[in-house]
Amino acid sequence: MSSALGLDIGYSNVVAVFSGADGRSESIVRPAQAAPLSVLPGDAGLRAGEVVVDVAGEPWVAFAAPGRVQEGRELHEDYTSSHAYEALFKGALLHAAGDGDVVDTLVTGLPVSQARDKDYVESLVKRMTGTHKISAKREITVKSVQVVAQPIGTLTEVYCNSEAAEVIEESVSIIIDPGFFSVDWVVFDHRELVASSSSSSLKAMSVLLDACNEEIAKDHGGIPGVEKIEHALQSGKTWIHLFGRKVELGEYLERASDRVIPTVFTEIKQGLRFLKGRAIDCVILGGGGASLYEPFSRKEFPEALIVKPANSVTSNAEGFWHIARS
Repeated sequence: MSSALGLDIGYSNVVAVFSGADGRSESIVRPAQAAPLSVLPGDAGLRAGEVVVDVAGEPWVAFAAPGRVQEGRELHEDYTSSHAYEALFKGALLHAAGDGDVVDTLVTGLPVSQARDKDYVESLVKRMTGTHKISAKREITVKSVQVVAQPIGTLTEVYCNSEAAEVIEESVSIIIDPGFFSVDWVVFDHRELVASSSSSSLKAMSVLLDACNEEIAKDHGGIPGVEKIEHALQSGKTWIHLFGRKVELGEYLERASDRVIPTVFTEIKQGLRFLKGRAIDCVILGGGGASLYEPFSRKEFPEALIVKPANSVTSNAEGFWHIARS
């Protein structure tokens, strides 16, 4: 049986969707944190979900639990060439390969601005293709790799699993993917990619969480730190503790959204001038920040059909998996 892997290695989460034993999809969502085993604090061993992989001859822990990595995250445009990215990639291969040693087809995504860079894409494909040493006694081979612009994953997932397929085929659609490092968008005109109106903004979730941090400080006199807010959201919590008191995040995320998100839509709408008055028929939202962007999308495109996948966190990887299978 051919094995397919849709892999979304973000700055906050790693999402892998892969072919299970019965051919149906299975998925994991793990923290996008990795570090050498030797620098992790404590002596309690591995936490749930963590795996150990070989990176440059040194054991690294991939999917480290929130708070375990003390050195700070990789947050730069050359993320894909970092040791942390390699550790997360190899950790995902462990899950996707199961008890086998081959992944036939892997599809992953890059921010739109990087996906346009042919040399950058070719470099990532070269790093991901071939036989990888996962640990002292485990190797996994990836036969074929395809790299696409990040939001195309969500577009594919919606096209395959929603009633919006006909609208997408016959309309002008924009797919907006708010990630931690960048907000990406792609425009399709009757299923044809409009490259000149597809782009990225760095005013992403990291900037929004910085603003949330500041808004909390205005009311409570101190900052909790972006990491504490992010860890709460990753865990499905709507609150944090600050100075021993419970602080609900909803109000502060709303304030931060009001500060940050309108500037992103200004950038998006500037790129839509080619439409010359034609309407955006469909707005598709993916990524971890989809829910925050939904009310702004309805305001900016009041007549458009707004589509948000049932699980926007996994939507890109699910779409990549569909592409890999095909």
